[in-house]
Parts: sequence; structure tokens; C-alpha cells
Amino acid sequence: MNFEKLIGLALERKKAAEAQRAGFIAEQRAMTEALDEGASLTDVDQERFDALSALKRTAGEQIAAATAQGDALRAEQADDERLTRSAEQSNPGASTPPGGTFRTQERELTYTARKSTQEGVSFFSDLYRSQTGLAGPEVQARLHAHMGEARDSGQLSERNVGTGNLGGLVPPLFLTQEAAIIARAGRPTANIVRRLPLPADGMSIVIPRGTTGVTTAVQATQNSAVSNQPTVITDLTIPVVTIAGQQDVSRQALERGSGVDSLIFADLVASYAVSLDAQVISGTGAGGQMLGILNTAGITQVSAFAAAATTTTFYSKLAGAITAIQTGRFLAPSGIVVHPRRWGWLTSQVDASGRPIATPVANGPQNATAVFDSPVDANTSSPVGFIQGVAIYTDANIPTAVGSGPEDQIIVARLEDLILWEDGDGTPQQLRFEQTIGGSLTVKLVAYGYAAFTAGRYPLATAIIGGNSGAGLGLVAPTF
Repeated sequence: MNFEKLIGLALERKKAAEAQRAGFIAEQRAMTEALDEGASLTDVDQERFDALSALKRTAGEQIAAATAQGDALRAEQADDERLTRSAEQSNPGASTPPGGTFRTQERELTYTARKSTQEGVSFFSDLYRSQTGLAGPEVQARLHAHMGEARDSGQLSERNVGTGNLGGLVPPLFLTQEAAIIARAGRPTANIVRRLPLPADGMSIVIPRGTTGVTTAVQATQNSAVSNQPTVITDLTIPVVTIAGQQDVSRQALERGSGVDSLIFADLVASYAVSLDAQVISGTGAGGQMLGILNTAGITQVSAFAAAATTTTFYSKLAGAITAIQTGRFLAPSGIVVHPRRWGWLTSQVDASGRPIATPVANGPQNATAVFDSPVDANTSSPVGFIQGVAIYTDANIPTAVGSGPEDQIIVARLEDLILWEDGDGTPQQLRFEQTIGGSLTVKLVAYGYAAFTAGRYPLATAIIGGNSGAGLGLVAPTF
């Protein structure tokens, strides 16, 4: 991991936010200093003054977030360096893994996969016993030791800390790592948008959003009126949603089972990730849902295909989407998200001589439609290739039966303008056992988490291709 680069980016964001806040402060000061003694602001000036106050708060939050991110990265970098030195001293002959830092645990964690399978030390069993009065001193000691480990590793968020009855313990890290055993689509899109920590309180996030900007123009003549257009700022309210899942487990499995932790929580984590990703992409904004990318008002819908997509029309529509963002947001898009079947279709295309038009970057011709390094898992947050200079990602949660085509859809966006707020590292970190079926010795396990998302700060930073063509047209299911 290139810590210096990441720390530098965090510092740049902090400096930019500080400069913005300084500008807001200076403008407010100029407004008040221009007033005659005993005078008050006009209604228009007061509205602008209040808007500047809101913008200052937002800038302050951005400064705090960038500072916290920089501090966390520096701490992680120092920890890596310390552990590397420790590993080298204790095992001089050990080699550093390619692309990473040699790490070692100074002591084994309280809950690990080895302890679960070999010693029967079960996080779920301990948590269950702590809530039913069956926990002995050793169980309480393990739970408290685990909470200390979670706090030291940065897994705890402010929201998690306030659970004094141990009902909201953060699950051990090895359980979330086991999530890969379940075949699910993951959360690729949720991983590549801008991610911020969820505020500790409240069920909505309010962001000031400018809808009308000031104007400037050439002064017609000396002493004539100059251009004057008051700024209009409205509140963008983003709901905090709850994503949850439950599982009925036998009391025998919790009290006497081995490895139950991994099997249950891995599936819950994987399912939670898919649900979150689907909300980010296509949440309706109704019924407690997020307002996802595809349903956000004001995003650009690229014109419909007149026939089934070909390489030529696909490339043209993509260019149109990129152009729409550059001319609407005035910044370039940073990512393209497609369903794996659309990327597979593109890599299967050949020219008139049977040569592939999407080629490995190492030997790709100059006229290639797309280039790629190597196949990448579809549920990761790494780009599978590049088209027109923009990174392309695959996400199996992209809808594939939209419109009368039916079509899959393509999201082209400046990913930095899409914001996802989450607790902790984004896994459902709050667990509850509810004995609602006690007569059957059944215990209900509930895992849930909170998140908020918006693509509405800059709707024109996103363009959608597909989903608006007639039957059999556009991005229909490809045949291989």
C-alpha cells in the first residue's frame, strides 16, 4: 500500500476544504464590516450569510474527515513499519511478500479460526451466554479482550461504543474474512464511490446544495449596474437507512456447536454487502430505501439504441456519456460500471479479420476499443480494464432486465461525487439475540447496520446507458 500517496491525497482534501472555509469566513466578515452602525443585513444578504454558515459547517466536516483519515493512515503506516521491524528481528531470514508488508501478530487474537475449530472458542456462543446470564468470568474476559482488540484495530465506530450490555459487539475480523466462502456478488460499486464515516446520531444527513449560482458579466458602461444574481442554496436531505438480516439458530448449535460463527456470520455479511450495493445502484428512495444512482433525478440518460448494440454503437454511446459529464459537471468521469456479461461481450468482439478488439494492455494495438491487464474477479473493486481512458468495473448487481429490451445498464460517473456513509468498515457490526421461539429452543440472530447514500449532489456527474430501448434492441443479453 502506498501510504505516502494516500496521506498526500488526504492532505490535499484538507487544504482544499480549509481554503473554502477561509473564503466563506472572509465573505461573512466583509458583509458585517460593510454595515453601518446599528444596521442589519437585508433579507437577501441574511439568506447568503446563513448559506455561508452552512457551507462553513460542511467544510469543517470535510476538514475533520480528511484529518481523521490522514491520522489513521499515519498510524497504520507506523504500525506496519513497527511490525516489519519486529518480524525481521525475530525471523531475519523471512522475506517480505511481493506487493505487501511482512506482518506478524505479537500475540494471538482472542477469537480466531484456529481457536474456533481446535479449541471450541466461539464468539457467538460467548455472546449468547453473556446475554442469557450463563457467562462465567472467562467468557466475560474474552468478550472484553476482544472489544479492546477491535478498538485498537479501528473496527469500532462511535455508534458501536455505546452498547454497555455487550449486545452490540463488533464481530471478530476472521468472521468477515470468511465471507468469501459464500458465492454472492459482493459490493463493487459501493466500494468505489467516495466513502465517509456515518455520523453518530440522527436518521438523516443534510447537505447544502447550490441550485443557482452568481453571475458575472462585462459592465456595459462606467458607473452602470454590474451583473447581480443571488446564490440560491437548498438542503439535500439524505436518509440513513437500516439494512438487516436474521437467522434462526438452534440453542444447541450456539451452546455446543463448533464453527457455527463462520457459517452464519459469513452468509449474513455477504448478503448484507449485496443488499447495500443494490441500494447504492438502484434503491428507489421509497419504503425506507436509499435513493440509488439509477433513480436519482437529473442524471443524464443517454439516447436509446436503434438496434441491438454493436461495438460501434456501444463505443459511440459511451463517448456520449463521457461528453455529457464533461459538459455538465465540467470534470471528467472516473469510472464506468457494467454487468460482467457486458464486459464479457466486449472482450468477445473481434474485427473483420477475427482479431479481438479488447486486448491485453501489454500487447494491445493502438486502435483497440478497450485494453485490460488480466481477468479480475467480478465482485472486487479493482478495474477490469480501461475504455476511452476511463477505468471500467464489473458489478453483477447491475440490473439486467430493464425496459422492453430487456437491457442491462451502464453507469458512467465521476465517482468522487457519489457519497456513501457507513458505520465502521461497512459490515453489519451490531448483533442481537432474541429468544422469540424459546419453546422450540430456537434463538433468533439479527445483524444490522446503518448507511446513507446520495448521487444527488451533482446529478450531472452521472450518465446512464441502456434501459430505454425497444424489445430486442440495445444492451440485450449477449450470446457467447
